[in-house]
Amino acid sequence: MANYLIIGGDGKEYGPVTEAELRKWITEGRLNAQSLAKSESDAEFRALALFPEIAESFAQPSAPATIAPPAAGTPAEDYELDLGDCLTRAWSLLKSDFWPVVGTTALVLFAVIGVNQLFGLITNPIINQMVMAQKINVHGLFIVLGVSLVSAPFSTVFMAGLFKYYLKLIRGEPTAISDAFSGFGPRAGQLILLSFVQLILVLLGYALCLLPGIYLTVAWYFAIPLVIDRQLDFWPAMQLSRRMVSKHWFIVFAAMLVFGLVATLGIIACGIGMLVTMPIGTIALMYAYETIFAAQKN
Repeated sequence: MANYLIIGGDGKEYGPVTEAELRKWITEGRLNAQSLAKSESDAEFRALALFPEIAESFAQPSAPATIAPPAAGTPAEDYELDLGDCLTRAWSLLKSDFWPVVGTTALVLFAVIGVNQLFGLITNPIINQMVMAQKINVHGLFIVLGVSLVSAPFSTVFMAGLFKYYLKLIRGEPTAISDAFSGFGPRAGQLILLSFVQLILVLLGYALCLLPGIYLTVAWYFAIPLVIDRQLDFWPAMQLSRRMVSKHWFIVFAAMLVFGLVATLGIIACGIGMLVTMPIGTIALMYAYETIFAAQKN
């Protein structure tokens, strides 16, 4: 069976891939009739619809797409985000595998809380002192900011692993508790760099004016899953996240508000409820991620 080279949505060349993989991607909506490809014996790329052995695949019904039909020769990059559908699917997914998801989420959540408590031993007395004195101590402020720069990567790495775990559940792939801690694997370096750069730039955005900080917080939210899931380096991940989110920034902002509210509702039940509401809100965000970056999968 022939192998093929593909031009991806980012304009880069991928492959070789088998005919079976091509058919699978077409069914999933990751490739369309205008996607460019060539067999290893071809001299030039041409539209997939021009391959007799592949053309029949476009006549078969495929999964409903959540992105707009592409123009000829142009990768589909737009999307429609249905917040209610994301939440409904998140709840269904949680119910289907309730105790493993809740238990794994609890492990990660308690690990993050534990790390934050350790760093809080340094920052809390300084913050309390400034509050009591009603005066900002420049030396103390720099200590707090320095500790934040050191502690932020831990939260980023933990959340990256949890995102990866949820994404594997969404895709029906086998999961293990170790997936929730996969951020400490080969991508840890890029995640740490992402945390440093993102935190510094966002803080500058808030310092200069509130709105730029809010914009960057939302625009770069999906950089973490792009690093752990798509194996992108931190800067390309930030660029891709900003580019795709900016297409419908206000919808993504609304999603983060709504899903974040759902995730924190468990506080009402003495905090224990968060072990249920946090997975729902975060899984809903990962469903949004799947929709937003569907055109980038190949």
